[in-house]
Amino acid sequence: MKREFPKSFQPHDCEGKWYDEWQKNKIYATDGNKGSEHYSILMPPPNVTGILHFGHVLNQTLQDIYIRRNRMLGKDVCWFPGMDHAGIATQSKVEAALKEEGLTRYDLGREKFVERVWEWKEKYGGIILKQLAKLGISCDWDKTLFTMDESASNAIQEVFIQLFDEGLIYKGKRIINWSPLSQTALSDEEVEFREVSEELYTLRYYFENSDEYLMVSTVRTETIFGDVAVAVNPNDERFKDKIGMNVIVPIVGRVVPIIADEHADPEFGTGCVKITPAHDPNDFLVGQRHNLEIINTINHDATMNSNAGEYAGLDRFEARKAVTAKLRELDMLEKAEAYVHNVGFSQRGGEPVEPYLSSQWFVSMQPLAADAIRVVKEGQVRFHPAHWVKTYEHWMTGIRDWCISRQLWWGHRIPVYYTEDGTQFTAARNSTEACKKMNLPEGTKLNQDPDVLDTWFSSWLWPLTTMHWKHDGITESTPDLEAFHPTDLLVTAPDIIFFWVARMIMASVKFHHEIPFKDVYFTSTIRDGQGRKLSKSLGNSPDPLNIIEKYGTDATRFTMIYLAPLGQDIKMEVDVIKQDVPSVEIGRNFANKVWNSGRFLLMKLDEAMGENDIDINKIIDLTDAELTASDKWIRSKFNTTIDALNKSLDDFKVTEYARILYDFIWSDFCAWYVEIVKVQFAQNESADYRLSLMKFAIDIYEGILLMLHPVMPFITEEIWHILCVKNQEESISLERSPESNPAYRDSAIETNFELLQLIVEEVRRLRASMQIQPSKKLPVTIASADEKIIAFLNEQVNSLAYFMKSDKIEITSSTEKPEGALASVIREISIFLDADGAIDIPAEKARLEKEIGRLEGNISGCERKLSNEKFVQNASAEIVQNEREKLESMRNSLAQVKENLSNLK
Repeated sequence: MKREFPKSFQPHDCEGKWYDEWQKNKIYATDGNKGSEHYSILMPPPNVTGILHFGHVLNQTLQDIYIRRNRMLGKDVCWFPGMDHAGIATQSKVEAALKEEGLTRYDLGREKFVERVWEWKEKYGGIILKQLAKLGISCDWDKTLFTMDESASNAIQEVFIQLFDEGLIYKGKRIINWSPLSQTALSDEEVEFREVSEELYTLRYYFENSDEYLMVSTVRTETIFGDVAVAVNPNDERFKDKIGMNVIVPIVGRVVPIIADEHADPEFGTGCVKITPAHDPNDFLVGQRHNLEIINTINHDATMNSNAGEYAGLDRFEARKAVTAKLRELDMLEKAEAYVHNVGFSQRGGEPVEPYLSSQWFVSMQPLAADAIRVVKEGQVRFHPAHWVKTYEHWMTGIRDWCISRQLWWGHRIPVYYTEDGTQFTAARNSTEACKKMNLPEGTKLNQDPDVLDTWFSSWLWPLTTMHWKHDGITESTPDLEAFHPTDLLVTAPDIIFFWVARMIMASVKFHHEIPFKDVYFTSTIRDGQGRKLSKSLGNSPDPLNIIEKYGTDATRFTMIYLAPLGQDIKMEVDVIKQDVPSVEIGRNFANKVWNSGRFLLMKLDEAMGENDIDINKIIDLTDAELTASDKWIRSKFNTTIDALNKSLDDFKVTEYARILYDFIWSDFCAWYVEIVKVQFAQNESADYRLSLMKFAIDIYEGILLMLHPVMPFITEEIWHILCVKNQEESISLERSPESNPAYRDSAIETNFELLQLIVEEVRRLRASMQIQPSKKLPVTIASADEKIIAFLNEQVNSLAYFMKSDKIEITSSTEKPEGALASVIREISIFLDADGAIDIPAEKARLEKEIGRLEGNISGCERKLSNEKFVQNASAEIVQNEREKLESMRNSLAQVKENLSNLK
């Protein structure tokens, strides 16, 4: 049967077509009952407000590789997708929409506002899931969970109640990250630190009844209204005699003690720091240690409150300017100097967060951390790369209690009910149950806590809620939990190892008595050519959908993993203006190579069939006697490649997997074996042999498609159906991966072929060094003392002639150099290229000698420049490095030119 194989691969012609086909036939759906061996992955839930970025491309591609690979190993696989309700981000979107209508959430009231958020979610939310589908990911979309779904909400409520009843959830006053813009507490993960240039002020705190003063360093002069002490380090000899004395807070006039505390850093500023427990987390701890008063001076909206006196109502930064001016006027400002430090900013609103003393709900983490540390130490949960284990253990050992309340309306409302006077409260499913737990008459009026839970409080149950776990003391198991928990792999960014990974381990061990996943793969951070993390805020991140549109999904997927070694960051040149990532050419060129080799093989098969319509499956295989050394070599390489690919994926070295695929397909198969097939096909006119040869080559190519499918699903599916070698109605996704056959692995023949390749490449280098035209065929002599090598090379003489553009090849044991030949040695094998007549030797000698002189002059000049201390000291580091690289390049060129001249002599 003749098949149509288009001349070029057009990604857009097949991507949507095959994805729709996969979804229509539900080939990725599972009920957990398809086989005895299961494999599962949890998709980190993207925000309902999210849009695709390059981190998603890498993360989702990695997950899809493992899902597709294990499906092709015959396992019953399930990839659980989902979406996070993203409390602050989503509420901000809806509030912005209301603002355009001239409304606020308070105008609507809580119930109506939440209804509007649901409406927004149904209309605009989840765009990212449609964008993820563009990546060709093979998850079971029917299992998509939204963190606000009823089953998830119920589980989250039950967990809160249990922890409350056990005393592990409590309400307390702590310093938290406060967003003045969103008017809510923030988790640590929602705060990003940026380097900020400000001023460090040195203030004069006068001793009581004295003209002497202590110099105190601070950045935040506006918080002096909350000062309750000045701290010095107990080991700082400069201030030991001052400990216990009192000083007066400038402007405020408050008398405060000088205390000794390790918090004071002798290297920071003057070594003396003011203590403001209501406005700094470290100061808060100092205040607790020394039983100091807490004075709050800032409102929820980051304006100063009445404790700031005449500055009340001013924005915190305006107040800083005004207070600093007043200090200068009163001669209480010793000095102001430039100071660069890190400041936390809200990821959502973009404003600097305010360390704020607030009454919030907390989870006591130490009791939960012990088992979570143990399962990682014991290797039940494995981290890749393994160095993250130490980071995890360090953080978990010193873990702090978790602030879980948020002052929002969108999210899981805290299931705590209070009496009207606020003196009694408890956690319960409803007010009736709350009355019962507090021994109050049924029907007593209660008020539910207005706050909602931190989004991470729903996400830490993700391994359980995705499988519809019901934590009600009666039904804790579901078919999905039985089949797929614990999951096999979690792929995530390392920056949420504490906020999500650690908490999921804690929650699963605590509530389900089982680890949530066996392996955690921490992805690379993607950076631009300058080393900056790709981000919208920096404006250095092209839209991945534009890149996919330009290069195709397969090319984008392949390039991402080809460039992303385990534990190292990816560096990619990006062009935001042109919306381009040029390195994706790697993947596009590779896809074209795969396509073109398949097209060539099918064309040669059709040529071998002639006018006959032959089922390829009925073509007789080549006998062992008919197999050439080249055939046996590619068969051996194919089988050793399978082993290498499996090992790299088992070891989570996915970039190694991509490079093994690339080297085998591009070099061994396409550049070498397909070219050898041309020679063998041309030199044997037997129709039967040609048919068998093409069947053999296409069988290898089929295996290549199967190996390649997990990372490049669309092109492999398209070619699979063009070839129609097997059941064309079946997706390649559902085929079995090729298995390595030890009987076909032959290390000796692989070694011999590696030698053949080196010989060919050396002849090509010799020709190029003398600028010999590719069309010019020249005699080549290859000499070796090893009779086995001579015999092998004689078998390959036709292929050697083809690759080396030679009209005559002599394989000999004599190492005598022919007259006028260019010579080289590879692994004790002498190579002689007879260039007589191909080049003008006297003219070439003259050209090379002139080039040697030029290079030596340039090298001497460059060496003088780099030995000049003034140049090295005054020039920028970049210019100096460029000169060094230029010198190295010229030295390498000189060595090559001298070698070429030596060959001519």
